[in-house]
Formats: sequence, structure tokens, C-alpha cells
Amino acid sequence: MRRPWQRRAQADFAAEIDAHIAIETERLIADGAAPDAARAAARKAFGNVLAAEERFYEAGRWIWLEQFRGDLRYAARGLWQSPAFLATTVLTLAVGLGLVTVVFTIFNAYVLRPFAVRDPAGLFRIAWAAPDAGGQQFAWEDYEDLRARTDLFAAVIGEDPRFVSSSGAPLASAFVSDNYFQVLAPQMVSGRPLGPMDAHAYAAVISHQAWTRLFAADPAALGRQIEMDGHRFTVVGIVGPRFTGLDDFPLDVWAPRSTYADKRPAQQGIETPRRVEITARLKPGVSLAHAETGLAPFVARMAPRTKSPAALRAEVRSNSTPNPLTIELLAVLSPVFAAFALVLITACANVSNVMLARAVGRHREIAVRLSLGATRARIVRQLLTEGLLIAVVAGAVALGLAAWLLRAGVVALFSTLPPSLGAILRVAPLSFDYRVFVFALLVAGATTLVFALVPALQASRQRLTDALHGQRSGTRTASRLRGALVVAQVAVSLVLVVAALTLARNFSTLGAIDLGYQTRGVYSVNVRGQHTGLLPRLADALGSDPRVAELAVTGGNPMFVQTRNVAAAPAASAAAAATRFTFVSPEYFSILRLPVGRGRAFTSDEARAAAPVAVVSEATARAFWPGGDAVGQTIRLERANGRPVEEIPGYVELTVIGTVADVVSGLLVDGRDSGHIYLPAEVRNEHASALLIRPRSAGDFRPEALQDLFRRTGADPEVFEVLPLDEMRDAQMYPLRAAAWVGGLLGAIALALSVSGLYGVLSYTLSQRTREIGIRMALGATAGAVVALVMRQSVRLAGVGAAVGLIVAFAALRMLSAVVPLKEVSLLNVTPFVVAVAVVVAAAAFAAYQPARRATRVDPAETLRAEA
Repeated sequence: MRRPWQRRAQADFAAEIDAHIAIETERLIADGAAPDAARAAARKAFGNVLAAEERFYEAGRWIWLEQFRGDLRYAARGLWQSPAFLATTVLTLAVGLGLVTVVFTIFNAYVLRPFAVRDPAGLFRIAWAAPDAGGQQFAWEDYEDLRARTDLFAAVIGEDPRFVSSSGAPLASAFVSDNYFQVLAPQMVSGRPLGPMDAHAYAAVISHQAWTRLFAADPAALGRQIEMDGHRFTVVGIVGPRFTGLDDFPLDVWAPRSTYADKRPAQQGIETPRRVEITARLKPGVSLAHAETGLAPFVARMAPRTKSPAALRAEVRSNSTPNPLTIELLAVLSPVFAAFALVLITACANVSNVMLARAVGRHREIAVRLSLGATRARIVRQLLTEGLLIAVVAGAVALGLAAWLLRAGVVALFSTLPPSLGAILRVAPLSFDYRVFVFALLVAGATTLVFALVPALQASRQRLTDALHGQRSGTRTASRLRGALVVAQVAVSLVLVVAALTLARNFSTLGAIDLGYQTRGVYSVNVRGQHTGLLPRLADALGSDPRVAELAVTGGNPMFVQTRNVAAAPAASAAAAATRFTFVSPEYFSILRLPVGRGRAFTSDEARAAAPVAVVSEATARAFWPGGDAVGQTIRLERANGRPVEEIPGYVELTVIGTVADVVSGLLVDGRDSGHIYLPAEVRNEHASALLIRPRSAGDFRPEALQDLFRRTGADPEVFEVLPLDEMRDAQMYPLRAAAWVGGLLGAIALALSVSGLYGVLSYTLSQRTREIGIRMALGATAGAVVALVMRQSVRLAGVGAAVGLIVAFAALRMLSAVVPLKEVSLLNVTPFVVAVAVVVAAAAFAAYQPARRATRVDPAETLRAEA
């Protein structure tokens, strides 16, 4: 006995089948078949569906599944018969879905995807922090102490990540504890992991990426050797492609820590570096709070390293993914997500416009189905099923497009990076996993509602009497809706074009900034950690190297903010202002081609004696002695609260001996320093931390050529970092350059979608107004008048969209400029807005040209005869 709802559903299904038969009969008759033969063929084609439906009800199953299958078959047949419509909608959606999938794949690789180890959720990073020291790492001695805390931890591993030189190329390596691979248990492609048996052995495990890059994925790589800082290590294992370490920076090679300790040269009087990263698994029943409390006595030993021992605290934080998912991270990434989402919205609007035109064009088909008893809900469901099928196909194409874009993007990244940065950069595996597939499925489903629901609702409002008389009801509403969709597309494209032009303008502005000194041909040799005691030996070696023409000592690289601020003021002034200071040798100004304007530079005797003299920037001189001469004046240094400066004792009062031009000593976007004080130093000064060298011939000099020299001085080559100043400037500008490229690509795609959307709307509108245009031309309207009619509609739509886009772009950039104040660049500039409007108007004119030209070819006589 069938229930009432089953009988109603069966009646609806039978009405649907009758509608399909009627539509198929009309199609066969239009193809030339006889009416009786057409009806028989249509009934035969759908007879199996009726039989299947009867069996379905006899089995007492849910009718909606069979209805959905019928809708899918009908939608597939209709799309197959409209290949141009299918290709247009699928490719348009695939572009938007593919770009969004690319962003999510990167986000997944660096934020969501857990480390490819056993029980990644059980990994916790151990650290200590203090207000004046920030988060700090440990020494290997600290690791051994923590490993013994079996009351808190089930297992503790340590690693010392660092770059090593391998045949002149850098390798991202980690020297790890002997239980590292046993605790993590990553997948091995070949060979075996490191273990206690490798203590003091020159054995190494390499990553899948390094295996591919260094050995071309040769299976015979096991047993071969790689050079690391002059030592030969034998490859004993290759890890799987998903494991790249316990950080967001992929590693190339892992070696035993004990071997590194054996090969590490003695560095007289230099403290062992505290750079070991410690990860632990908590003992069952131990909470994070309990672990932090239990570590309090241990971290108290770090008190000599901080000036605030009372505020010292232990930190035990989750380390299951490369970066924790936080509100702050989402806020930082929200502009990127928004930009790519806007392109997807533009694509959805474009497809929605096309589907709306198609739905209105199918008014007779829909009328037949309504006349045979189909409800409005069934019509909407059928059209939504068609949209879902389009979205599924577009999603599959989008995954292929995203995979290609990711590969192309990685190639483009490494081909455009500064060479020194490209040599050390590593990219996490950007492979698809179930999260990416689920995301693509959910977004494809959501876009179905965005682009298919409104056309379906609009088409289902068809009045039966109008359709049977050949009239289209609701065309005015549909026209307004299509216009609104085009307005939205234009607005989105203008926002993205404004953003891209703003980024490009700011990149050009930064590229034209005069640093105040010359970077070409200058290399910075920075000393990491507590190893500044090695500078004298290195300076002696470089000074005697025939390849080096000039050598200078500094307390920090001039291209990054390594200088500190003090409160400085003229001796007779009570108010002090924050001013940067840097320790430099007398050669500093000449090696950077930074001429001394008034007075003189430091002498060698002043540098050796750390004399209380100073060279100041012109901005400092103007601020302290406006209109006067700074040379011979006295400067007082202090903290903001009036206490002496503890970092530079003996420099309470300084005599100004010279002035130099203002320079950019930090980030380019911050512009030139508002003030700068240079203090004398030589290589043995406790504040010296870097060397600047200018080789005699840049063509014969490369940073990797210094590795042998570092080793000859008895130092670990990894202690030093060699960077060309030119490339450091390029590295600062690269993020903005990349943002400009990406923004330009998104703006171009959105603009192309807007142009195609406007073109489609105008073409469809004019096709519906053929009779009107024929009457106008029969009454004497000229071709120019018809073109003007089309152009007015185009300009009206583009103008409204541009106005909305200008408001949104201005509000977004104003909000962003308030959050991120920048000195040298401006996010609010009239030029990008004017150029963007001009580009959008030109694009609108281009889109309107062909429809307008086609409209002028209407033959009034033929049009009126056809209508009759």
C-alpha cells in the first residue's frame, strides 16, 4: 500500500516523464520526423524510465533519488546538445575555481596539513620566553636535561637546523638527536632512518626533494656521498615526499648531531650556540599547564640571559602543523583570500548571466512542462541540477588547472627571485590531499547556488498563458537582473584593477628610491649568534685576500633594521628624540660611496680607542641645530626615561666631527632615516657584528667562494652569511613585485570576464529587440543612432559598475592605509583610480562595438516580414 506522499511523488514523476516525451517529440518533429513517428520514438525512449519508476515504487524506495537521476540524465542530454554553452560556462567557472583552489592548496600546505609523522597532534614545541628576550632556543646540554625528564615527557627530540655548503651550493640541513626518526617515524621511500647506531658516523638521510634535485631521483642514490662543509656524508635513507621536517621551511638533509659535534671546529672562547629546537611528546596524563609548571625550575637557569628573571616563563605549544591557525593569521591573509574570491564571484556572475539568457530562451520548453503538471519547485530543481552538473565538470577542470598553475608558479618564483635568495629558498610540497578535494567540492557546490539559483527562480516564474502565445513574461525583470550582474562584474574588476595599479605604482616608486649610498659590488658578511669573536680572524684573512679591494666593519647590515634607537639631543637641550645609531669603521663611508659633507670621517686611532665622537646624518643636524653648523657640537645620549644608555657605556656625550647624507638603513617602505648617529669602531669592538667587502672584480667573485676561506680561519662556515647588497634590495622589493604580478593577473582575468559578460548581455538584448530596431530603422533611424543606442546602454552599465567599484576600492584602501602606515608609498593615489576607470570604460566600449555594429545590419523589411 503506497502512502499519500508516494502517490503524489509518483504523479509528479509521471508528469515529468510526459513533459520529457512532449519536448522530445517537438525536437524530433523539428528535425524532420513525422508527428506519429516522433511521438512513438519519444515514448520508446522514455519507456524504460517509466518501467524503472514502477519497479522503484514497488520496492518502496525513496522517489527523490530516481527523480534526481532523471534530472541528471536530462541535464546531461541538454548540455551535450549545447556544446558552446557547456564549454563557455565550464571554462569560465574553472578559471575562478582554479585560482581559489591554488590559494587554498598553499594555505593547506603551510597551515592546515599536519606533519607527515606518527601522531602529529601529540607533538609540542618547548621554548622559554621573557619580555626583553622573546622566545629563545636551547643548547644541546639543555636538550639532554629535558630528555631526562621522564616525569613530563614520553619522548624528546632535538634538531639544529642550519645551511651548509655542498660543492658551492647551500643545503638546508638539520643535525638531529639519535632518536629523531624513531620518535617521528616518517615514511621512507628507500633505505633506513638514522638511529643510535649512526652516532659519530658520517651518515645522512635526504628529503625526496633533495633526492630529485641532487640525484635526479636515481634509485642508486643510496650509498652515494654528499659533501657538507668539506666533509663527506653517505646517504643511508630517503624520506617520503610528504615529510620535509618540523617547520614551514623544508629541509634537504638530516645528519646525526653527534657527528656534527665531532666535526665542529674548536672556536676559542666562543660560547656554544643556543639554537637547538626541542620537540616533545607529553607523557600520558600530563597537561600543557602541568608541563609548563614542571619546567619552571629548568627555565630559571636561563636567568643570566635575560634582564627580567622574574618574568621568565616556559612555553609548551602545539607543533602539529607548520603554522598554527589563528585569528591573527586569518586577518593577515584576508586581503589575499578576498582578491581571489572576487575573481570567483565575477566568474559566477558571468555564468549566471549566460544561464539566465538560456533559461529565458527555453520559455516554451518550461511552459510545456508546467502545462503537463510540473510544479515550480520541480522546474527550479531541474535547472539547479543542470547547474550542479556544470559545477562538477568545472571543478574537475579547475583541479587540473590549479595543478598546472602551482607548477608554473613555482618555476616562475625561482626564475625571478634574486639568485642568493633563490639558492636558499625551499617550497613545501604543494600536492593535493583530501582537504583540497573536499574544498573544491564544497566550493563547486556553493557556486552552484550562486550562479544557478537566481536564473532558475527567474525562469520558473514563466506564466503559462504568455508562453503558449509565444510571449516571454518577466523579460523586464530578467533584463534588470542581467544588468545588475554586469554591474557587479564591472565593480569587482575595477576594484582589482585599482589594487593592481596601486601595487605596480608603489613598486615603481620603491625601485626609484635613492638609498643614499651605493650597493653595487658590495657584499655583506654577517655573523650569526654569539660568534662576533671570529670577526678579527676573518677580517685579517679577507684583508690579505687579493680578491678583496676594500673592507669595512659595521654593527649591522645597512639594508635591514639592525641598528638600534637611543634618545639623543643636543647637550643644551632638555628634550631628547629617538635616533638610530650604528657602529662603523672609518672605511664604512668610502666603501658605500657615502661622502662626508661637512667635517671629516673617523680616524683609525678614534676607532681603536672608541673615542666619544660621532658623525651624524643631515636630518639629525637639521633637527638638532636648525640653520647652524653641527660640526663641533655635543650630543647627549640617554634612554627615554633619562637614564644612561647601558648598551654603549662611555658614550654619554659625543662630539660631532662630520655630517653625511641621509640614507635608507631599514626597510625601503620606511624611507630615509629621520635621524642617524654613527659611532667609531674597529673589528675587535664588542659592537662589531658584520663586515662589508668590495671585491676588485665582481665577475670573479661569488659568495660561495668564501666557504674555503671560512674553513681556513677555523670557523664553522654556517656561522657566516654572505649577501650582495644589490640582491638584498631586490629581496625587499620582491614581495611587492610578486603582489603586483598576481594583482595584475587577477585584474586582467576579472576585466576579461566583465567584458565578456557585457558583450553577452548586449548581444542577447539586441537579439530580443530586433523587431524594435527594425521599426526604428524603417521610420528613418540611422545606423549612427542605433550605435548610439547600444553605446548608451553599455556606458550606463559600465558607469554604474565603475561608480560602485570606486567606492569599494577607496574604502578598502583607506582602511588598509590606516592599518599599515607607510612613508614612501601611498595606497591612496588618484592615478590608479583614474587609469582604472579609463581601462574599464575602454573595455566597455570594446565590448559594445561588435553588438552595435551587428545591430546596424538589421534589414527592416525582412524583420517586419518575419514578425508578421
